[in-house]
This record gives sequence, structure tokens and C-alpha cells, in this order.
Amino acid sequence: VRHENIEIRLETDYFASIQQNRENVRCDLTYFTGPIDAYFASVGWPKLEYRSLDFVRRVVWNVGKGRYYQPRSVINHPSLKTNFTRIVEYKHLLNQTESPHTVLFYEFSKDGGDPYYPVPNQRNQELYAKYQKMANREDG
Repeated sequence: VRHENIEIRLETDYFASIQQNRENVRCDLTYFTGPIDAYFASVGWPKLEYRSLDFVRRVVWNVGKGRYYQPRSVINHPSLKTNFTRIVEYKHLLNQTESPHTVLFYEFSKDGGDPYYPVPNQRNQELYAKYQKMANREDG
């Protein structure tokens, strides 16, 4: 996004930036793109329980020119029979029909690490509903 009225800041502490620049903010809205429980951390409620992911890359040689390893770009594997949650084959997305090879990424769910998605349990659902009520009361 390039526009003279848009400033993008990466690797920035949202709350520290808002506090330091409150008088200099020349916009109507700012956007927090982190987890909802981090946004409302000052309330003192517990954090949501998250799962993280590990990614393992696998090159598959000679699947054939114009061919793929799997029928779609993303195939989910919600089964106790496999230790991974999905396989992503980016060749589908990039329309790389000329290559006889392909690259797969296996996603493995794990505890700890970067928070990718909340665990869908009763506690998290109830806590998220409380955070959602607070978010709906926010200006903007």
C-alpha cells in the first residue's frame, strides 16, 4: 500500500506508539492486527489458549510437467492417523505448469510458539465472547 496519507509501521509496539504519538496522530482510525486478548491485556483477563504451527518443506521430483502432487492447493488432514494438519502445494496457486517438480509444505500443530489460532474449547469460546463484547464497544 503506497499513499501519502497512509503510514505502515512493522515491528512496532502498538500501545507504546499510540501513547507516544497521541498528539501527533493525524488519522481517524488505527488498526491493531494482533490477538484480541493482547489488545485487552490491561483488563487482566486470562489469555486465550493458542496452537502454533511448524512447517516442513518437501520437494517432490518428477511429478510431471503440468501435473500436481495433490488435486488442490490445500488439503486438510483432520485425522488421528496423521501427525500433520494439512499439506499446501503452492504450485497450484502460482500456476507453475511448466515445472515437472513441486514443493509441499506440511503443517504440524504444536503447543508454544507464535499464536496461529485459538484452541476451540469451551473456555476459549466463553472468554473470546467476553473479549468480543469489549471490542464491539470500541470506537470505530
